[in-house]
Amino acid sequence: MAAFETIIIGAGPYGLSIAAHLRHAGVSHAVVGQPMESWRAHMPADMALKSEFFASNLSDPQRRYGLERFCALHGTGYSHAGVPLAIGDFIAYADWFRRQAVPEIWHARLSDLRWDGRAFALTLDDRQVTARRVIVATGHVPFRHIPVVLSPHARNGGLVSHSADHRDFVQFSGRDVTVIGCGQSGLETAALLHEGGVNVRLLARAAAIDWNPELVSVRSPLQRLRRPESALGPGWRSLFYAEAPRAFFLLPADKRRHLVASAHAPAGAWWLKNRVVGKIPLLTSHDVIAAEERSGRLALTVRTDRDTMQIATDHVIAATGYRVDLDRLNFLHPDLRVAIKTADGAPILNSVFESSVPGLHFVGLTSTASFGPVMRFVYGARHAATILTAHIGAAAGHKPRAVSAALGARSVVR
Repeated sequence: MAAFETIIIGAGPYGLSIAAHLRHAGVSHAVVGQPMESWRAHMPADMALKSEFFASNLSDPQRRYGLERFCALHGTGYSHAGVPLAIGDFIAYADWFRRQAVPEIWHARLSDLRWDGRAFALTLDDRQVTARRVIVATGHVPFRHIPVVLSPHARNGGLVSHSADHRDFVQFSGRDVTVIGCGQSGLETAALLHEGGVNVRLLARAAAIDWNPELVSVRSPLQRLRRPESALGPGWRSLFYAEAPRAFFLLPADKRRHLVASAHAPAGAWWLKNRVVGKIPLLTSHDVIAAEERSGRLALTVRTDRDTMQIATDHVIAATGYRVDLDRLNFLHPDLRVAIKTADGAPILNSVFESSVPGLHFVGLTSTASFGPVMRFVYGARHAATILTAHIGAAAGHKPRAVSAALGARSVVR
């Protein structure tokens, strides 16, 4: 049974960035996961990132492998801001980053994670390994949220799905689809459906659709002072969220929860507006209160600010976001899950992303309640990587160890 100091579960932006920092620091570690799996399998191939180019870098400590350098080397257009970043280009960039900064990944799935009070035992596809420290960087997909009123119809490939269930929308061509949710995911899903020949409408409980303003490339010093640029949008509050997750952590827990719930309400990117407005029915102040299957279709009872109405549709796509609940991480052994203290389903973390189980860390979406909204975005990976590497490096102080030598080179992704 191979033994490791640190194992990172997940090979998305957070897992890759943390691995790049640990590798540079000479900290023994291994990365387990399917590289960029959530981005490849659970996001539409024709979508674009909401974040600007400058806010979409993976993180390496020497900043040698940024998105701008990738674009220059591969002849791909780069724009600091103001141009949508296609997901295909971002995945190509992440693959290039991985080859440069994280050349060895164990291409496997974790089915069971246990803890005996001293070390962790991990059951992978074909073997077991142990580790003194585990970093969970599994992303957002396990936490897909579908409203209770719709969830009975989402089972077994039913009449309801989540926006993260679709790589494309070919199956809906010529059909009637209702999208629930007015954030970027809902608005872009509706746009892609419409452009694919689908009769689509969007329902939202909100009274109006919000749109992020277009960034102005040339601003006066006074404008920049009043509303500084940040990875999460313009303004001092956004700058605080983007650049000071450790300061956010020091806020009282109730204050943190309030800010996470209220910050960055659902909104669409400015470049998406002309693909939606005037082309797709945007039914605001519409709340689905009941759903019933009738003759292979779904009959929705919808409450508006005036009355109640009925909508019949072939399929509902819930672009209703994600809610962290560790019970949905199936690889956590029940005994380990009980040992992890949570608040509203999210792990309670200390200042180095560590849970109540010593040596078990959570990053990305699962750390949002502790470190703020930036942990929902790619940009947060550099903070997690910097904080964790400083902590682990101080506790380790030993030479790096080749992943391929311990796990077997035949299954290492290069």
